[in-house]
Amino acid sequence: MNKPFTKKQHALLSLSVLILIIMLIYAVLINPAIVTRSNNHERIDTLSFQLSKFSDSKSEIARIKEEINSLKQTDINTNDFLKSDASAIVAADLQKKLKTIIESSGGNLVSTHATTDKGDDIYPKITVKVHMQVEITALQTVFYQLEINKPLLFIDNVLIQRRNASAKRQNKNSGLLEVRFDVTGYQNKIAI
Repeated sequence: MNKPFTKKQHALLSLSVLILIIMLIYAVLINPAIVTRSNNHERIDTLSFQLSKFSDSKSEIARIKEEINSLKQTDINTNDFLKSDASAIVAADLQKKLKTIIESSGGNLVSTHATTDKGDDIYPKITVKVHMQVEITALQTVFYQLEINKPLLFIDNVLIQRRNASAKRQNKNSGLLEVRFDVTGYQNKIAI
């Protein structure tokens, strides 16, 4: 019935069982350990790369904050800007200032009209349209006062006309110039 194995068959069978056991040990223990180790090395490399990027970003953030602080300290002279109140209040203050300058220079303020820029600019502008009657020397004084005073004001759209009066209507205003111009100032909305 059962024949005993020959030595050669017995050796071949033993070798086959040994190879099968080694393959099972490799498949169950060694291969998962190798795969886990390889995955861990890839994950370590990925995390190390992300950490280096984060460290670079962190140092970059610190550098940018330092640069912002430096620029805030050196860039903005708040005396050059109009007060940072409500635009309507600032426009009214600018109109009062213009009236004072014009009248103290010997001119006659006819009218002013303020317009404010509704944009979301960092430095919103406020423009006052001025109409005045003035002699040439007083006009020079008005422009000079606007130039040297703080906050910085910019003059645009200057229109100067000589007033012509008929011989019958000669009055004290007949030698005056009609002057129209825009004065623009900027508000500082940046928090320092």
